[in-house]
Amino acid sequence: MEKIISQIKGENLKKFRWFQEKAHEILNLFVKDYLIIYERKEEILAVIILGIILKTPLSFNPFTAFYYLPVFISKNFKKADLIDEVEVEGERYFIYDAVDSLPYVKWLNEVLTTRKAVEFRSRAKLVPYVVKDEDIYKVERLSNKSTNSLTYLRKNEIIKTYRKFAEGINPDLEMTFELKKAGFENVQDIRGYFLYELPTGEKYTVAMVVEYIKNEGDMWQYTQQYLKDVIYRRTEGIDFTEYVREVKEIARIIGEMHSKLSFTKIDISQENVEKILESIKGNFSKLLAFVEGKQFDEGTTSLLDTIKDFGQFIFEGLDEFSHISLGKYMRCHGDLHLEQILKTERGYVIIDFEGEPTKPIEVRREKISPLKDVAGMLRSFSYAAYAAYFNYLEKEMKREDEEVEKLLISWEKEVEEAFIEGYLKAVSEEASDVLPKEENFLKVLALFKLDKALFEGIYEVNNRPTWFKIPLKGILECIEELKKPQEMGVSYG
Repeated sequence: MEKIISQIKGENLKKFRWFQEKAHEILNLFVKDYLIIYERKEEILAVIILGIILKTPLSFNPFTAFYYLPVFISKNFKKADLIDEVEVEGERYFIYDAVDSLPYVKWLNEVLTTRKAVEFRSRAKLVPYVVKDEDIYKVERLSNKSTNSLTYLRKNEIIKTYRKFAEGINPDLEMTFELKKAGFENVQDIRGYFLYELPTGEKYTVAMVVEYIKNEGDMWQYTQQYLKDVIYRRTEGIDFTEYVREVKEIARIIGEMHSKLSFTKIDISQENVEKILESIKGNFSKLLAFVEGKQFDEGTTSLLDTIKDFGQFIFEGLDEFSHISLGKYMRCHGDLHLEQILKTERGYVIIDFEGEPTKPIEVRREKISPLKDVAGMLRSFSYAAYAAYFNYLEKEMKREDEEVEKLLISWEKEVEEAFIEGYLKAVSEEASDVLPKEENFLKVLALFKLDKALFEGIYEVNNRPTWFKIPLKGILECIEELKKPQEMGVSYG
């Protein structure tokens, strides 16, 4: 097993979205632990704890990341999710990602149903925990025409696998459970979860079984189609009323979510304020380091040059906000955007509470201002507008279209105002004390938006450079907001 897995070429892992260190150099990989589900003449189904030795471009010191990897190893080629083809002792093996394979899924379901822990080679165990005693089923009447009643029974569950190892209970599991317990209905039901537990007591969340909710897609998909229609119907006169209505409802739900979580609130200190400013400065430095020596098109280069000119403001000018009130900190979603909201027949469901997955688990568990979630949503609306604009330019083979860009900017501004209005109305009724002072609201929000936009810039330049312009535009907009004189702010009442 170790010989086969150790032959995997590290670069092959970078094609998978779940691999989080795409910008890092892979020095080596090894099998930390494994268990074999079954072994037959020509194939093996196993779960691997894969160790990967990496080096960041910004440091000479290597580090090791661990991933939970169900694998299917076969001597035969199959139409499956191929990780690599390797040769060991004259034998050729195909290694596939088995997370979606029926044998693995059935085995995992059996472990949860029987509640029997399974032992790895190291004597660590995969331990199942049941939250709901019954499977999550849904029924549907097929026909009323038969003399007999025909009811379709289907199992509506999703297995969510947390690939990268992080010690403790994953925030996604923790937050979903707490919100459901608090009576917040816009999240999924949990049937159970699995922990990898070492004899020494350390625990790692590896999977969660949750309710599958029939949906029309996430709000990112819905918004992109909506904006595509807006662009091509622009000569007819556009009314954003229906979309704005949906945005206000989503804002209300997020405000209710924060109200339900307000029992976790804490007072903050000067250190918390300085930490967000240091995060902005650190992300600004990282962004400049990652773009050093890279070639970009004229438009992107111009944006970068303008951003670089604001270096003094970032490193010195931001200090004027060091005594601003941020309100209170509490547990939040941590990575809220349009893709995390499902549009369903019963309304909207919020998913994926694990925080920004590329950040350390201890950071994702930290309490933070609820405005981090608000900033995430506003940045997502901006992303949606510019993604639609760039897609339009590419399809029409244009370099720019001032009319379309102005239309999308006006949509973005109207939606942002509607979201803030809907959010403040909802959260101020139950938990207004978690917010900063009214006169500081817009400036504090701009700080969290800037931190988010810089983080997005680092991600895009390393993972999706064709979208790099989107966070760059956002960075400039946030800096301009922060440089404006103090405004009247907003009203909570």
